[in-house]
Amino acid sequence: MNNSNAAYAEKKLKPGKATAFFICIGIAAMLWVLQALNTVYNYTITVPVVFKNLPQNKKPLAEIPNVLKVDIKASGLKLLLVLANKPFKTIEVDFNTLKSVNKMQNYILSSGSINFKGSFKFETQIKHISPDTLYFSEKNGYQKNVPVKVPLYIKCALGYGAGKPVITPAFVTIWGDTADINRIDTIYTQPVNLVNVNKNYNSDLVIIKPNSNISTSETKVVTSIEVAKLIEHTITLPITVINGQNFKQVNIFPSKVKVKFTAIQNAFAIADTVLFKASIDPEKTNANNKCYVYLSTVPGNVNILSIVPKEVELLIIKN
Repeated sequence: MNNSNAAYAEKKLKPGKATAFFICIGIAAMLWVLQALNTVYNYTITVPVVFKNLPQNKKPLAEIPNVLKVDIKASGLKLLLVLANKPFKTIEVDFNTLKSVNKMQNYILSSGSINFKGSFKFETQIKHISPDTLYFSEKNGYQKNVPVKVPLYIKCALGYGAGKPVITPAFVTIWGDTADINRIDTIYTQPVNLVNVNKNYNSDLVIIKPNSNISTSETKVVTSIEVAKLIEHTITLPITVINGQNFKQVNIFPSKVKVKFTAIQNAFAIADTVLFKASIDPEKTNANNKCYVYLSTVPGNVNILSIVPKEVELLIIKN
């Protein structure tokens, strides 16, 4: 009886074949993960980049890149931590910090002059950067400064409004063949289409070259648009007579109008009232001796809702 109980207890304590198999698989997987995390890998990462302080009076021989391909060498663990930071933060590269050769015609991109840690969040061994050199030549042809404009369509959410886009820089230098440059008075960015907007917009926009023979001092501009809740305002304006020199006297009834409009929050001050001007033209009086009131000057950051009254009566004394 005792022998039977001992055999049963021994059988109960001994793990089954399936359990032992899965334990071995688990141990093997853990060992594989540990080995993978400690193995050193070579890996290529694409990082967004923006350049500033481009060389003056020089023309890039190729398009200034907006991404760099970076070959790094790191352990599996560090590589995993680096890739966890995707999408990578845009790196700003200052030409003033880059090493130049060949009479400042070629600029070398190196890990010592570019802050990759700010994007990767970890120190890494940089093996190679592509491209590793930016090539320039002396500018040829005519050059001039032109304004930058953004082809913009924006529709705000109900109750919100947008201010005028702020573009930085507002002007860029272009150069190329004299005939081409003379035909250009404005440079445009990529178009922007915004719908149902209820917060500020800020983005880097690529400048679109009119043709491949034109070079620009900047490849991108920063565009900011303030978006805020709309506030309704009402002001009273005196009516000004335009083209009244042909009449001895023009009397207006009533002599003032109320203008209702909306403006984005904090974008309109009482002092801006002087930017409004309500006018009539007695030369356009209708058969009932009435004349429509219109706004001859309006600030650029408001949306007119109504003018009350829309028309006024005139008593005209001719010369």
